[in-house]
Amino acid sequence: MLDESSAAVLAAINGACTGGGFKILEEKELARALPAGGEDVAKTLSFLAENHYIELRYAEEGTYCVRPMPAGRLFSEYEEREKREREKRRADVFRFAAIGAFLGGFAAALLHILVLLFIRA
Repeated sequence: MLDESSAAVLAAINGACTGGGFKILEEKELARALPAGGEDVAKTLSFLAENHYIELRYAEEGTYCVRPMPAGRLFSEYEEREKREREKRRADVFRFAAIGAFLGGFAAALLHILVLLFIRA
């Protein structure tokens, strides 16, 4: 599993390399993807390359030639699918909570009416 910095840089590389080929990226482009207080871009790219998420052809003075490997693309697709499923679960929880609140309110009102009818009778 990747940490937040590595996942963010990998997502930026996957976004830039849509055709699957190598892409030349500047360090500042990749640094924007890092969360605040994230690691160094060079260290992150080295880690991704060592773990076969990306292929790093060259790195010179803040310029990198990279391409995502199949493992890197699969990781990003998995993360995106997990994000969509979390959002769907959150929407389902909200929907069921709203239905439950409505039915609970309806049952309480009905019970109140029944109690009033029996008190008057």
